[in-house]
Amino acid sequence: MNFFDLPLGQILHKRARQYKRLEAIVGPRRRLTYEEYDKLSNQVAHYLLSLGIKKGDRVAIIPETNITYPLLLMGTLKIGAVVVTLNWRWTQDLLNDVISDVEPKILFYDESFTDLVYSLQVPEQTRLVQSSHQVDLEPEFAKNLAALPTTYPEADVTSEDLAIIAYTSGTTGKPKGVVLTHANLHASGLNNGLTGCYRFTQRVLIPTMLGHISSISILTFQSMIGFTVIFMPELTPHILLETIEREKINIMFVPPQFLRLILPMIYKSEYVLTSLTEIQTGGSLVPRSLIEDYEQLGFRISIIYGATESAGAGCYWSPVMGMEHANSAGRPYLFDVAIFDRETREMLPAGKIGEIAFKGPMVFKEYWHDPVETKKAKYQEWFLTGDAGYMDKNEYVHIVDRYKDVIFFGGVGAIFPSKVEGVIKQMEEVADAALVGLHHEKWGEIPCAFVVPAPESDLAREKVFAHVYSQLPKHNLVDVIFVDDLPRNALGKVDKPLLKKNHKPDLKNL
Repeated sequence: MNFFDLPLGQILHKRARQYKRLEAIVGPRRRLTYEEYDKLSNQVAHYLLSLGIKKGDRVAIIPETNITYPLLLMGTLKIGAVVVTLNWRWTQDLLNDVISDVEPKILFYDESFTDLVYSLQVPEQTRLVQSSHQVDLEPEFAKNLAALPTTYPEADVTSEDLAIIAYTSGTTGKPKGVVLTHANLHASGLNNGLTGCYRFTQRVLIPTMLGHISSISILTFQSMIGFTVIFMPELTPHILLETIEREKINIMFVPPQFLRLILPMIYKSEYVLTSLTEIQTGGSLVPRSLIEDYEQLGFRISIIYGATESAGAGCYWSPVMGMEHANSAGRPYLFDVAIFDRETREMLPAGKIGEIAFKGPMVFKEYWHDPVETKKAKYQEWFLTGDAGYMDKNEYVHIVDRYKDVIFFGGVGAIFPSKVEGVIKQMEEVADAALVGLHHEKWGEIPCAFVVPAPESDLAREKVFAHVYSQLPKHNLVDVIFVDDLPRNALGKVDKPLLKKNHKPDLKNL
């Protein structure tokens, strides 16, 4: 078996054999070396085998952000079972739908989700196991593990076996389970790990919810490179800065909206944060001015664009590539990226807007139990992202919007919300913004901006209109509504259907 055929558990095992004392994972209550990480996840594997869990069985997890999750993840992968991470922010109906869809043999949950778990419609054959207590291993579970062998389990696992089923849906819509193999995640690890500038012995902070493809990707390529992952269960600005300083963090991933929130605190902070070199983000546009503010402080902001179906990043941008390309999603590395006409599937030239598509060994196998949606999402060897975008003459990918979010206002043609949102977010008085199309019988959809003013701002609607109209035609913005915050789905993205559902447009500016 060559390196490229290794299942993910074997890669951890080999790293642990090479660097036994290198710190691997760190939580609030426990720190584990690679040797300890490997042995404890081996015990998880033997625990699963003792319960009759076998290759191909689904193992569901509702995790906090702590070290219990990677132990369960790797232990499951080592026996060829399939990890399904359930998001505690999902609605109860969505959780029930996913559990019914995957039929897990076992469901691990962290202490804080006990009430949630026992409110769900869990099949009788699904064993429930509390795996954590006070952000550490639950004592009874830890005792059961301690009685089991620390040796690598005997299991016939190949790189083509299923590893992960990651659900893409947020709070609305039918959930889709993205099936990723060990080989998908292995290839993704080479792509993401190298493009993301990860290095041996670096210290990487995960302060966000586990189970999203960003955290899964990091944890599955960690052993290839040999860095340390630190988990932070509670994401607040003060705790974040204190953790970066104490743990000498080099790289972290945070949502785009968090960047603007923590910048004033960094200016005022007593922490030096000299270890931090790269802050990765993605999911929405980051204004160039904000990137430059961080750059002046010595922190590199890197933009990641990808999808669950591509097992992580498809494109990557860093200031090293040139600040003049800061409004792009960057370039692909090991992926092939193309722009297709949505109707004819013709590959489009530079500058033409179409559907962004990825091709490479990272692209997912299928949607779980959904051949119809799988067929829709693939064209030959390409994964069709559903994102509208174009590639410029320098091969930088530019995201225009999700096709499902495009607004059709009267007879003026398509309005791409991200373009308008980017203009609004240029304003210092704006903390966050989202543009949605509110239904109107005559005009079809009315472009309305929901704006979160910055703290202590006296921002007025007229100022937002004036700023947008100075850069874009007036039909791009008809209404502005100020809100305290924007509703977000379980993946942290703005819940635009909820905004559409709860508001009606004001046509005074039409």
